[in-house]
Amino acid sequence: MKIGYACIPLGVKYRTNRGFMIKNFTKEKLYEAIEQNLVDLIKILEYNLSKGIYLFRISSDTIPFGGHEINTYDWEVDFKDLLLKIGEYIKNNNIRVSMHPGQYTIINSPDNSIVENSIREIEYHTRFLDSLDLDYTHKVVLHIGGVYKDKTSAMDRFCQNFNRLSTSSKKRLVIENDEKNFNIDEVLYISNRINIPVVFDILHHNINPTVDDIETILTKCSKTWEEEDGPMKLHYSDQSPTKQKGAHSDYVSIQNFLEFYKIASKFNCDIMLETKDKDISAIKCINTITPIKKSVMYDEWAKYKYVVMEKDYALYKKCSNIINTQNNMLEFYKTIDYALSLPLNEGAVKNTLQHVWGYFKEKANDKEFVKFHQLLSSKEYSKAKTFLNKLAEKYNEEYLLNSYYFIINTLS
Repeated sequence: MKIGYACIPLGVKYRTNRGFMIKNFTKEKLYEAIEQNLVDLIKILEYNLSKGIYLFRISSDTIPFGGHEINTYDWEVDFKDLLLKIGEYIKNNNIRVSMHPGQYTIINSPDNSIVENSIREIEYHTRFLDSLDLDYTHKVVLHIGGVYKDKTSAMDRFCQNFNRLSTSSKKRLVIENDEKNFNIDEVLYISNRINIPVVFDILHHNINPTVDDIETILTKCSKTWEEEDGPMKLHYSDQSPTKQKGAHSDYVSIQNFLEFYKIASKFNCDIMLETKDKDISAIKCINTITPIKKSVMYDEWAKYKYVVMEKDYALYKKCSNIINTQNNMLEFYKTIDYALSLPLNEGAVKNTLQHVWGYFKEKANDKEFVKFHQLLSSKEYSKAKTFLNKLAEKYNEEYLLNSYYFIINTLS
């Protein structure tokens, strides 16, 4: 089983979503963005591999305006060597990638212009994966679309317009249940009509459920995946406790994930995490279900320690004790999750800011000293933290820069 995340990691500063406004479109701008995005894509895959992450969703923005009619350039020819290099890295390291067109890619719309734009968008995603010379285990994920006051007709249109896709797109496309319009039974019905694999999304199912239990659903979904499609893909995320239904949580609850994993592990499947903290949760889940070295435990604690201290000093001490005296990553991550769930603690926040300031007190100039303490005394804690981040970059404090302290936002 592979566990992965979507698009842009938080643990490193590589990204593949460089772009520009359409009014500024030129071949020069396009190719500059493509090259930078592809170079960073390789770096992201290398980073993922170092963390045991073998599943990854490539950003749709890797090729700016990839599915737009304005982009008529043969980028897959002009960047052939770099694209094939990425593809070879993926194949040689047993990585599985996918792509997921955005919410406006709707092939069951009654408006043919929307359908044509959506088909062009799907073909771009297929074209990109094809340019990497990858087999059909590497998928393009799509929702069914809208209901338009007549669900039966909407499902019929999806099936009809599916047949307008290229052969390669038909082989790459997989369909997913959503939280509003099409539940897993309806997606399975469409799958049976057009012989297409189904991705099960647990969060969407919890909001838009059917009567079957999860194991029964996964059994049904698994039968839609042929050998050439690779292992069944699943989407996992928790509901955000503070946002509208269907909004992904900031992080994966390890306890909730393990309950799902207990069922999912009975199947040949890969799990894509859809959560705000991206690779951070992927690393957490992987470290919990696979044996790891003691050094990995220490590395994880180094990344989380100031995040936990900022929430509750007693939990900081508890985590430190778990790492130093136990070999229990589950208990460690459960404690992390509990800390992240706590409300803002002004005393803990201020104490952590002062602690982190200690890295700079011998380096900072007088102006920096005054600014930090002014922010602290005026209780502008978020600005103080941002200022410390700038100091960490200026003075190259790698321990802080490699931690999650400036990445995981606990002050909101």
